[in-house]
Amino acid sequence: MATSGHVGAAARDGRSTLAEGTNLREVDVGHVQNFWRTVERIPAGASVAAAPESRRRQIVVVSGWIAETRILSDGRRQIFAFLLPGDVASVGGASDVGSRALVALTSVEIADAAALATGDRMSASIADAIRRGEERLFDHIVRIGRLTAKERVLNLLLELHDRLEVIGLVKAGAFRLPLTQEVFADALGLSVVHINRTLQQLRREGVLTIGRGMVTLHQDQRLTALACYQATAERVRHERLPRRPGAARD
Repeated sequence: MATSGHVGAAARDGRSTLAEGTNLREVDVGHVQNFWRTVERIPAGASVAAAPESRRRQIVVVSGWIAETRILSDGRRQIFAFLLPGDVASVGGASDVGSRALVALTSVEIADAAALATGDRMSASIADAIRRGEERLFDHIVRIGRLTAKERVLNLLLELHDRLEVIGLVKAGAFRLPLTQEVFADALGLSVVHINRTLQQLRREGVLTIGRGMVTLHQDQRLTALACYQATAERVRHERLPRRPGAARD
């Protein structure tokens, strides 16, 4: 879904969350090589593990999709965030039932965020990326607590569209959505039947096209109003980290 180079991300207000104010192409080669040496590959369905010493660590998503989840004792699951390329998250503690877990929804590559900390500005960008993730969590609380089913679906799709667009993963208005209806339901606090019914309604209304894992949103201005979504005011170019030696270019 994404090459390993897609690790720069931008925030809702148009600022870069990971590469803000930094020319990543000028990062010391030794630091770049060290970063790529920390890359781990995780298969779909597996959890992101804590450090061997069970200490908390920060990771950056290099490619793929990760869900932040909590599973109740009866098996019910709440997904409260999706991590995309460029997002930073903390990993640590046990992964027992009832606790927070990071689960790969696709094949995923992650790396240690500490390997990016080449200076004060980069460290500040990592901290800002974490803060932005917390802001999205607050948005999600409002989404599932106050919005209707239709508003929830559109609101989440608009957020994902905007986040993918700034890292170059929206083509001709379409983006890949590697989520089953069950995953979508667990994220939005709705039943699978309700999700299916809502998507069918949105198709009939002509506001989206969905099929074969791809989504296209139509009538953007109308959608933001329908979904109670505050769209990004402006887009700025995002920086990319230097690629792994030998990696193919887009």
